[in-house]
Amino acid sequence: MGKEFFVNKSLIWDYDFKERYDTLEFKKWYIARVLSCGRMEDVRKIGLKVIKDFFPQLNLPLRIKKFWEWYFDYAHID
Repeated sequence: MGKEFFVNKSLIWDYDFKERYDTLEFKKWYIARVLSCGRMEDVRKIGLKVIKDFFPQLNLPLRIKKFWEWYFDYAHID
């Protein structure tokens, strides 16, 4: 992720990350949280390419994972 990583703090109400948003582990967790609980605005701020790049590493509920698998199969995102 070359650009600054935007974090919607209302999506991390249940964790204390002490403003450490630059770790790979946090980014994977946060992207999964956005896909599970976030709004389209949150998805846009991360970017579909970043989400697609991280997607295989994300821990997602099955129905959400299936939706994004379907989406990435049909969308042209580079």
